[in-house]
Amino acid sequence: MRKCFVEMVIFQKMKKDKILHFFACLVPSLFGWYGVAFAAGLAIGKEYGDSKASGNTWSWGDILADIIGMAVGFGLGKLYLMTL
Repeated sequence: MRKCFVEMVIFQKMKKDKILHFFACLVPSLFGWYGVAFAAGLAIGKEYGDSKASGNTWSWGDILADIIGMAVGFGLGKLYLMTL
């Protein structure tokens, strides 16, 4: 029972982390290609920093959440410009 609870807590923490990655890349990507480039730099820089920190590793799941955030942000930005 305790193991199941610990796994649920870890999963919720991972889920929250991916949501933060998504929104951290979505917001700058709303501003076009320069925003996407900025978000990509943030994403790669953060993961590189994580890979060099003791007790932490590079996470492809975080990168995927970042890419999805960039795509959604860029798409929403373009949709907004089309309505003007």
